[in-house]
Amino acid sequence: MKQNKKEQAVTLIALVVTIVILIILAAVSMNMVLGDQGIFKKAQEGANAMHDAEVNTQMAFNSITDEMDKITSGQGEVTTPVVPEKTVTEVKGGEAFDVKTPMKDEHGNVVQVPAGFKIAEDSGDTVQQGIVIEDVSASGDEAVQGSQFVWIPVGTFTKDDGNPSNEIILGRYTFGDSASKGEATLVQAAYTEEEPENYLKHGETEIIEDYYTELPEYREGVASSGLDGLNATAKDLAGFINSVKENGGYYIARYEASFASGTSIDNYKAASKVSTGYSVSSMNYTKGILWDYITPLDASKVSINTYDESSSVKSDLMNSYAWDTAIVYIQEATGRDYANQLGNSINSNLTNTGTKQDEICKINDIALNLREWTTEYSNYTNMNSAYPCTPRGGLYSSSKYSAASRGSNNETIASSQYGRF
Repeated sequence: MKQNKKEQAVTLIALVVTIVILIILAAVSMNMVLGDQGIFKKAQEGANAMHDAEVNTQMAFNSITDEMDKITSGQGEVTTPVVPEKTVTEVKGGEAFDVKTPMKDEHGNVVQVPAGFKIAEDSGDTVQQGIVIEDVSASGDEAVQGSQFVWIPVGTFTKDDGNPSNEIILGRYTFGDSASKGEATLVQAAYTEEEPENYLKHGETEIIEDYYTELPEYREGVASSGLDGLNATAKDLAGFINSVKENGGYYIARYEASFASGTSIDNYKAASKVSTGYSVSSMNYTKGILWDYITPLDASKVSINTYDESSSVKSDLMNSYAWDTAIVYIQEATGRDYANQLGNSINSNLTNTGTKQDEICKINDIALNLREWTTEYSNYTNMNSAYPCTPRGGLYSSSKYSAASRGSNNETIASSQYGRF
């Protein structure tokens, strides 16, 4: 059959139209695939986004890993708050923690437990009762292991009756007489919102009872028979205060110090345990003996030695902020006048620490037994002699000294009346 010319023209037009349509479709398809909004472009952007996400995830993981490495090596702490998973009651007497771990008491009060420590089996269940931690592996010295320490909260805590405590401020205080029930008067806060380094001030307005101030700079002290003698000051007062800010509290020894180990003053270490014996004539360097007959300068060295730089914690003689705030906590927790508690009213003889009914909030013998050397400086002088060292607390043989009392003595004295926490 033959097509006429009209039919041929129609076929040719249809073919042209078809080709044009195909060209248009091809152009649209190419743009969809290769254009700025095309499939290839979108695929490439998706691949880039996936790569960036992988990089960011790895960076975050590396950051967490680095922070955990710092914690386990004692070089740093997690800056974001960690919510405690268990209560003190649940873990009492259990295993030591590998890293610093927050715990909570029955009322939700948070306590920080350092690496290498556990909650002691006879710890209180609440902050009001007294939370006790025990060294399991924080010290590499077995004679120091087993030492116990009690948490002193700073800020507020929920009491056992469900009510909040008054605010406890880390500071240096004076305490009223028995008539005022030992009311605490803040003389110098360690820090305030307006003055975060308020502890650096130690002028006349921060001197307590005419003589006593806490110097912020470290010095080992100088022994002298004249006016040149100096006390040993806090090793790292700024570090202590910053730790309190970060952790919401601090620890003090549960017991007066007993001898732990060492062969000379350069490596002597002490323990916070119930002592197994004591001496009334000279220091007996035997493990477990109550440590009296120690000069304030040597007491400072031993305190610093006990936990070295490789430990998860640091140790030092008690400073005045730590001593005074501990008494404020005790009085807040018990509702009694402990500041004016006299040691000789409990027991009139030297005895092993922790054995004569002066345990309060799980802390023993602040008012009883030995007076304790501290890092507080006294500018008291008498004739040609300086008395720069400040003992605190009560004494078994005197009705003159109470839990909160301060004293002055020289830097070379050692007797059966002086020891350290």
